[in-house]
Amino acid sequence: MISGCFQHIVLFFLLSSGIRSLDCNHIVKCQEGGTVNIMKLLESMGPKMIPLRCFNKIQDFAFPIGNDTGSIKEDARATVGLMLEQINRIFWQNFTKAEWNMTVAEHVQISLDQQLVQWEKCSVAENGKKATFKDVRMKLKLRKYFLRLDTFLKNEEYSSCAWEAVRYEIMGIQLVFLDQLLRTLQR
Repeated sequence: MISGCFQHIVLFFLLSSGIRSLDCNHIVKCQEGGTVNIMKLLESMGPKMIPLRCFNKIQDFAFPIGNDTGSIKEDARATVGLMLEQINRIFWQNFTKAEWNMTVAEHVQISLDQQLVQWEKCSVAENGKKATFKDVRMKLKLRKYFLRLDTFLKNEEYSSCAWEAVRYEIMGIQLVFLDQLLRTLQR
């Protein structure tokens, strides 16, 4: 029993020391591939175009960050982490009314989970603790944005059309922006 416990302790220290020594640039490259994979999965889990009956649900959720990623370079790691965390959380909500391929939807959930775990390793690798925002306003803007998505889904009772609007929002803005931000981090 003691030797088994000792093995677990040794394994824990080996794994945790490996996390600190990770090459964050490698993780960023993997994240780019992961983002492309998630985009393809999101595209294939539902209709190619938003159904005509759902057009009245499309709205501008006012994504708070423009194309200029230069203004948030200092907060890039924290921004990526928060976005992945929030996108992941959204896709773990009730989408039983969504008319999606549930096998693909499960793959989206798994891929988002994996990407978030990898990113957290990169976030911690830099200085031993999770990346934080230097510009707290950016964090608040992103949180409010994701709250708008949550509120919309709740108000629409997680309807199929509401989920389509959110899926297209995430495909159209966030993952494209996330990809640009990851490219910025590689420079």
